Amino acid sequence: MTPLKGAAPPSSPPEAAASQTPSPKPPPPPRLRVTKGTPWRIDPGRRAKWSAPAFLAANAVDIRQIGDPVLHAPAKKPKLSRADLEGLVGRMFASMVIARGIGIAAPQIGIPLRIAIMDVDDAGVVAIEPQLEWTSAEVEETSEGCLSVRGLYGMLERPVAARLVAKDIAGKRFTLAGEEFGAQNMLHETDHLDGRLYVDRLRSREDLHQVEPEEEEPVSA
Repeated sequence: MTPLKGAAPPSSPPEAAASQTPSPKPPPPPRLRVTKGTPWRIDPGRRAKWSAPAFLAANAVDIRQIGDPVLHAPAKKPKLSRADLEGLVGRMFASMVIARGIGIAAPQIGIPLRIAIMDVDDAGVVAIEPQLEWTSAEVEETSEGCLSVRGLYGMLERPVAARLVAKDIAGKRFTLAGEEFGAQNMLHETDHLDGRLYVDRLRSREDLHQVEPEEEEPVSA
């Protein structure tokens, strides 16, 4: 039985109501965790500013698609001022928002530099020159999509956990650990910086499938 629309539910004695109230469940552990250092993050203030329609209109660019040479060559070490780095990260984030992604690498907007945003669970981590430090021996088969391979997804094996080291916007090192989808996101973005797409890791083209419009969800990058 449910209350009629617009009607209040029947009242209960306070002690009964208290006994019926379920204890709040603790939030799940983050799938991306900073284990050392302090990365530069896209905090709530920047997220709000960089998601505003005017900012998106002025800064978002089209995502480069498979076959574009910038996606198939290793990216280079960035040598930009802090202001230029901030501007580039803002354009990357805006482009990711428009494309409904949860991560993006600079080559995907045509800039061949080793910079990536990893945004699983709104982590907002900006990683400069990220390098994988460790991946688990345990792997699992998972589906994976990419903003640069629109309309398709693949089935491939990825390690269930990973760790990388990177630099923040001031050049200080930090360590980022990921589990499950967080690890997949880290591996996906670092692949981009090495000139590799997830389709390059498929066992065969039979593992590549078309996304139905109603099934399309935000993808890594």
